[in-house]
Amino acid sequence: MPQRDAALTMLEAGALSAGPERALREVLDRLGPSVFAGLLDADGVLRYANQAALQAIGAAPEEVLGQRFETTPWWQACELSQRRLQQALARASRGEASRFDVRVATRRGTTLSMDFSLLPLYGPDGRIAWLIPSACDVSDRERAQRQLRLTRHAVEQANDALFQVGPDGAFRDANAAACRLLGLTREQLLRLRVPDIDTQVDDTQWPQRWREMCERGSLRFETSLRHHQGHEIPVDVSVSLVTSDGETFAHVCVDDLRDRRAAEQRIQRLLQFDELTGLPNRQRLFELLAATLQTGAETAVLVLELDRFKRINDGLGLHIGDAVLREVAQRIATPLRSTDLVARRGGDEFVVVMPSPSGAAMDVAQALLDTVARPITIGSHEIHLTCSVGIARSPADGDRAETLLRHANAALEQAKRLGRNQVSVYTRAPHDDDPQRLALETALRQASRDEQLELHYQPQVDLVQGRIVGVEALLRWQHPTLGHVAPDRFIPIAEETGLIVPIGDWVLRRAVEQAAAWQRAGLPPLRMAVNLSARQLLQQDLARRIEGLLAASGLDPRRFGVEVTESMLITNFDQAVQHLRALRALGVEVSLDDFGTGYSSLSYLRRLPVDVVKIDRSLVPDVTAPAEDVSITRAIITMAHQLQMKVLAEGVESEGQAALLAANQCDQMQGWWFSAAQSAAAVETMLREGRRVDPALLGRRSRERTLLLVDDEENIVAALRRLLRAEGWRLLSATSAEQALELMARHEVDVILSDQRMPGLTGVELLRRARQLYRETIRLVLSGYTELQSITDAINEGAIYKFLAKPWDDEQLRSHLREAFGLKEMADQNRRLDREVQAANRELAELNRRLQTLLSAQREQNEREVGSREAAQELLDAVPVPVFGIDDQGLLVFANAPAQALFGLDGSLLGGPADEHLPQSLRPALDGEPLMQMHAGRRWWAMSRPLSGSARGRLLVLLPQAGASK
Repeated sequence: MPQRDAALTMLEAGALSAGPERALREVLDRLGPSVFAGLLDADGVLRYANQAALQAIGAAPEEVLGQRFETTPWWQACELSQRRLQQALARASRGEASRFDVRVATRRGTTLSMDFSLLPLYGPDGRIAWLIPSACDVSDRERAQRQLRLTRHAVEQANDALFQVGPDGAFRDANAAACRLLGLTREQLLRLRVPDIDTQVDDTQWPQRWREMCERGSLRFETSLRHHQGHEIPVDVSVSLVTSDGETFAHVCVDDLRDRRAAEQRIQRLLQFDELTGLPNRQRLFELLAATLQTGAETAVLVLELDRFKRINDGLGLHIGDAVLREVAQRIATPLRSTDLVARRGGDEFVVVMPSPSGAAMDVAQALLDTVARPITIGSHEIHLTCSVGIARSPADGDRAETLLRHANAALEQAKRLGRNQVSVYTRAPHDDDPQRLALETALRQASRDEQLELHYQPQVDLVQGRIVGVEALLRWQHPTLGHVAPDRFIPIAEETGLIVPIGDWVLRRAVEQAAAWQRAGLPPLRMAVNLSARQLLQQDLARRIEGLLAASGLDPRRFGVEVTESMLITNFDQAVQHLRALRALGVEVSLDDFGTGYSSLSYLRRLPVDVVKIDRSLVPDVTAPAEDVSITRAIITMAHQLQMKVLAEGVESEGQAALLAANQCDQMQGWWFSAAQSAAAVETMLREGRRVDPALLGRRSRERTLLLVDDEENIVAALRRLLRAEGWRLLSATSAEQALELMARHEVDVILSDQRMPGLTGVELLRRARQLYRETIRLVLSGYTELQSITDAINEGAIYKFLAKPWDDEQLRSHLREAFGLKEMADQNRRLDREVQAANRELAELNRRLQTLLSAQREQNEREVGSREAAQELLDAVPVPVFGIDDQGLLVFANAPAQALFGLDGSLLGGPADEHLPQSLRPALDGEPLMQMHAGRRWWAMSRPLSGSARGRLLVLLPQAGASK
């Protein structure tokens, strides 16, 4: 006889008796809507199907009963499932049970993934009497498994190194990026522990690190990892504790900081020193001068400007002008002491800071006139220059850097008015620096009262879609007699006199009201940005007042933003950060204005709660700008994006600037090129007309394959263009390295094919420079000169992908270029996947946090409800009259202590039918009619009342009547 471990045995062999068959069918019908079940006879003919199975195909029993089971509609969607069923029926005839996954059809034309079982059912005579098929819907499980495979694939493809670490510090899993980071195979890595690679953790410290993570749930820190070759790698580490199926491990995400650190150092250098001369720039000048003045020592500031320098640039060219500036910078620095400071403030203007007695400043200034006047030889050109110098002294002429430089500038203007090639010392004007200042202050006070001030709005444009996404509110003053007063004239007066506070409040209120009016008018959504003053940022109730304005106007907080400058934050950093965080919590966007001109360091930027970095207009390059200027802008954009911030460039005044910003992934821009600040009505007209930037200008965002051909022989370039024209690629060409760099600044290049021997920079040097500025490009050399050592070095350091020899084979060259484009697109896809995985991880973490919050709230609610029920039980037990509770199903669910004592009830009766356990004389009272009863020798009024709210049912109460005899 066959094995019966998985079979069932009935009392009769031929057929089920009516009673057991009916019971079995009832059981099968109650299995649930996702469980299909039935009965087959020993020949595989369907004799019964439960309701869930019939409803899935929309069939009545008579339409399918009596058919061979494999011919019924459930099996018509998948031939593989039919074959498996036929094999299972054959095994069942031999007494073998089967279980496998199948696809079952439904009446909607779809299929369900089912876990299917077929069991033989034996009678007492040992023969198979029935076959019982059953199937359970496992579509959700299948989808979950598919999602798990996708997630695993995404993790494996991520650029960030991901690890799983156990409580003992051993690595349980790691993705490919982790292996690449450490230079190990996966098998080698999984044999290690955290102390083996973390330079800041050893075996004795690991238990403490694990306990700290268990207490906090997550950790974020920076450390260094040991590469298998011995060098250390700085990394940013994010650790999250994960508990699954009773097992706890750490999920570790490691971000390689080498590129970021190098970029930060380069940006720091670019932001503090002049690229052309190597001298401190304007920002560094302000920092060092402010530090010098804080010592209280007597200090002289000399501002030197070359006379009529523009004629050199115009007549001899920019490269000659740059060489002259470098020579002048060296001449100025040579005679000075080590304690003196020389800086280039911009253009042809230099500043000397001398912590020294005032008498020495005039001698140094005269020496500077003489040294600059000496002939300068650049190539074949002999150039003669003069300069003018203005001097201001501290503390006599001011004790602040801005004041002292402004006074030195005033002295410089006086020297130029005297005929140039002069030295002038600042002399204070009678009463004040600005004779009109007092009158202007009085007029400003009146203007704020008489509503002479108004707001104009400069559009901010998205550089992906080209549409207006925001406006910056700018204060304007039209005086009845003075006419238009420039903001740089009256804003400093407002700040010094304290008028900026009421004016700032008025600007906030008016801007919010205007944005709310645009919102109610149904105009396209845009964000209103308002500049905050330093005094506003110090107000304790700033966030609360802005929240009140938003609530009163009905403006969506996501349509409002504030702008602050670095100099405002540096004064009281912690308080400013607190205010900005409170505003961001409301949904208000925070922008850091004039980035690149303030005093804060990059470490401050990482700590600031900022959504948008606004690049100062002085750092917005044009297509004709030197490559190093473009690299500064690109570095700022890259840094901001890595800090999860958007970038807005201000002061965009040409199409070239806009195109270059779009090409370098800048998010938004504003400036005169698109629109000057306009009235509210003019902005509304632009929004209704849908004014936007020409999409052709922003076409750089599309993924058109772009190839840059570089060769100083124009016939070679022409031949390459003819050869590659049929490939459908976008072809750019240059005949020098300098021209190629300019093209790369204006266009997003995927692949570079360059000759080696060219005037100026060689091909290898060009591609090294391209690797520094545009790391994502694929770089190839096509040359008839091997120069093996330089080519090999460039390939080893990653500057060159391949070296191709001239003359070339057409098909082979096309093949190499196609391969290069394929690599570029694969790298782009990996970067996109990495961003998507990071976004998914952040979203998952946020969802998990919200779930934990909901679960915690639910637990607290349950605890409160249990406490309320216990308190209600105690309260009703203390009531000296009998009380019963009957639910809406007629079950007795409550009886207080007097009720149990009066009728001799116990707790075991609770949950039973009330009409069976309550005395028969009380049952009429459940219908709502009060009645008089005798119990235990006393008269009682019995009455019931329906319950409402979350409770359902009735409450039966017995009230004793006075005078009743026992």
